[in-house]
Order: sequence, then C-alpha cells, then structure tokens
Amino acid sequence: MKFSILASLVSLVSLAFATPNPLPGGSSVVVRDPTIMYNPSLGKYFVFSTGGGIQIFTSTSLSGPWTSEGSVLPNCSIINNPGNCNLWAPDINILYNAYVLYYSVSALGSQNSAIGLATSWTMEPGTWTDWGAVITSSSGAIYNAIDGNVINSNGIWLQFGSYWNGIFQVPLLNASTASAPPPGTHLAGYNGRPAEGGFLYKPPSSQYYFMFFSDGITPLQGATSRPPAGKEYKVLVGRGTSVNGPFYGQLGNDITLNLDPPTGTLVLGSHDNIYAPGGQSIYHDPVSGRDIIVYHYVPNDAFGGPSYLGINYLDFSSGWPVVVS
Repeated sequence: MKFSILASLVSLVSLAFATPNPLPGGSSVVVRDPTIMYNPSLGKYFVFSTGGGIQIFTSTSLSGPWTSEGSVLPNCSIINNPGNCNLWAPDINILYNAYVLYYSVSALGSQNSAIGLATSWTMEPGTWTDWGAVITSSSGAIYNAIDGNVINSNGIWLQFGSYWNGIFQVPLLNASTASAPPPGTHLAGYNGRPAEGGFLYKPPSSQYYFMFFSDGITPLQGATSRPPAGKEYKVLVGRGTSVNGPFYGQLGNDITLNLDPPTGTLVLGSHDNIYAPGGQSIYHDPVSGRDIIVYHYVPNDAFGGPSYLGINYLDFSSGWPVVVS
C-alpha cells in the first residue's frame, strides 16, 4: 500500500512538471525560426518564418487556423550576397511607430553574411520596404552576421551571431544603422559551441533581462540520423540586470563561459512528440496579457520531415521562464 501511494505521488509530481504541448493550430504550419507580432488595427497575429523572401502567416487567434499570406520580400533582398532570395531568421518589432523586420542573408556554413532591414506600416504583403544591410560579416571574422534580434530598452540594441564565438550585441543609431562596429559586446556562447538565435527580452513583470538562445544541433529536412540524445536543439536562457549583460544561468555561471555541463538554464527541450525545439522568439501577447514563446520543432514521429510552428505560454513568476499551459 505504501509503495502504491508513493508511486501515485511520484506520478502526480511528474504530471505537474510535464512540459505542455504547443497550442493547437500550428502542427500543420511549416516554419523555421518563427517570430510573431499582433496588429490591433487588423485584429490579426502575423508570424514570419525563414524561407523565400520571409514567409508570412496570419491568424485572428494564437490557436489558428493560420493562413499563408505570401512573403515580405517576394522579389528578393537588395543585399547582393548569395542567399538573397532565401532569407533566414526574421525578427519583428516596432520602432518609430513602424513595424521593423530584421532578416539574414547567408548560406549554410558561410560567414559572408548580412542582417538586413525591411519596414512596413501594417505588416501585410506588398507593404514592405527593403532598406538593405544593417551589419555584415566576412570570412575570417570572429562573428557571423545572422540571427538578428532587436530590443528597445535604454537605447536600441541589435543581438546577432551563430556558432563563430557566439552571440554579440551592438548599439543602433536608428533602425538601419549601427552606431558602433561589430562584434561589440559578447553575450552568449563561445568558439565551438553550437549556440545561435539569441533573443533578448524583458518581461513587463520582471526586473531582469533574459537572454534566450538555441543550443545544439538542429535537424534539417531530409536528415537521416539524430545527434546523441541531449545534443539536439533546445532553448536555453541566462538572465541579468542590464540590457548589455552579463547573463547568468541558474547555477550562477556566465553564459559566455566554456564549462561542462554547458552554461544556460533549460527552458524548452525535446518532450513527447516535440523534437529539437528552437529558433525561438518571445512576445508579450497584448490580447491575453501573457508572455509566449514561439519556435519550430520536428515531430518525433516524422523525423526527417519539415519543422512546424510551436506556441506556448511562458510564466516568469518564479524569476525564471517556465513553459506553462
């Protein structure tokens, strides 16, 4: 009887701490590196994704259904780099009362990269203006100018970087111009660590800034083998009291340090049918008044296929981001 009661308690505790599955509606929406914004005038959410000229999906609800609406730059980017018709890693924000979308132009394994800017008053297809490159990188640099993310807090700051020595930050003079040359301030990762997709966020309810990043191997469509368990994509975070860092995991280690186990606190990893979640962005949803995390994942039962849209609520009341129902 005691064993039975103990087993039941363990089961209840495990259930209480189980990671919730994504909100319904995204399991048929093929995306990578999604980012989200709500337009109150149109009553619509806009999700932007890697691919083509940056794909656009819209819905009146976080739970869908989602409708494909074309792309931001259907005629390619004006940045004259290889990959300028297959844009990556969008980041959407509002600056100067306009919608600003940062995108990456690069190729797999290349440092000949750029982060570009497009702007719109509504986010709708056909309304976007391409302003070209904000920062660039070239072979031999200590950084890679991809995976841009902007935060407007005590100035405008651009976070960027993937693999090569990690994730960095430079100040922006305005939406399209860096006021200091890259790489700037080192925020996360180190040479040889598969850290990318940095996203800096300050919840309205918190004194802390949270530096989210994707860590591990991301499976691409057509993959035939998985990395060792635990080495696949996952979302980690560090927090700090300044927009410029440093940022620390729950163990108190700076997330730029090369330590074993790797630094950073787990926010979202593989669970149930969700494999290798990452490419995340964080957003304070004005409709529900709650924080959300938006990301891509590969279904465990469809490994080798495309990745799909995941959306979950986040709770920061413990001092750290926790995925909740």
